[in-house]
Amino acid sequence: MSSSLFRPWPALAAQGKLLPSSRFPGLFYYDSGPVRSDRPALVLVHGLGDEADTWRHLIPILNSAGWRTVAPDLPGFGRSPGGRRRTGLGAHTAAVLELAEIACSSGNSRNAVFIGSSMGAYIAEAAALKRPDPSGALILIDGCIPAGAAVPPGLLAMALPFSGKKWYRAFRTDPEKAWQSLFPFYADLEKLSPDDKKFLSKRVLERVQSLKQERAYFSSLRSMILHQMFRLSWYTRKIKTWPGSIRLIWGESDLVVPRSRADFFLSLRPGQSRDDLAVIPGAGHLPHQEKPAETAEAVLAFLRR
Repeated sequence: MSSSLFRPWPALAAQGKLLPSSRFPGLFYYDSGPVRSDRPALVLVHGLGDEADTWRHLIPILNSAGWRTVAPDLPGFGRSPGGRRRTGLGAHTAAVLELAEIACSSGNSRNAVFIGSSMGAYIAEAAALKRPDPSGALILIDGCIPAGAAVPPGLLAMALPFSGKKWYRAFRTDPEKAWQSLFPFYADLEKLSPDDKKFLSKRVLERVQSLKQERAYFSSLRSMILHQMFRLSWYTRKIKTWPGSIRLIWGESDLVVPRSRADFFLSLRPGQSRDDLAVIPGAGHLPHQEKPAETAEAVLAFLRR
């Protein structure tokens, strides 16, 4: 991959590493390094069509508060290679778990806390469910399984081989259309800083022009739909009895995944209350980008607890 593509957010560039793994060789991730050995590492998992840079404003705040952060580009996305097999939630979960093991062993810390956004919330959830630790913690941002609703027809249409790829590839020759495709994910994209808008306008074109990322996008999308359709009973059973603590964070103006999904998720778990849901005013589907200070406070308040 050309070094001019998917350049890290400048403040995070020094944290960039490659995973020393036989299964996921060359997997890119940010790692702030050990901060305090008495705290778990925070493993941040991005959503569909995104990269680890989605956490560009949250990571420095969490580091300053004394928490180690580890954030990968999932297999096939951003700077990470896709591998020989199809990229799906199973592969993403395995990569996240391997990265968590490395972070915990190198930092001599306790069990990792998984934090996921959108599709990354599904992956963080799957990773946590495979590690039923009573002291474990899980933070889901604008995404969860089960969500109490059927798969939206629009999502199913995007997953179709012809129509979905035709829609996706149309952005390659139309930068303005590619930029406009970001608007549903934000409460107000135009209110982001000039640096953010410049970064995102370049990054969205890099995404749609990358054949590797296109394959990962559609493979992950179909995998996500299949999990929602055919593994709901497993997720429901596991999440009801998972012994750790869970915090949900939702953008008040999320148009992609409505807040009602979070309410349904919490209703499945005995002992969970509405206090375990933090709603971020003035934010859409990516509150950690639009309102990083408020999102960080919601994360830190939960960790302090």
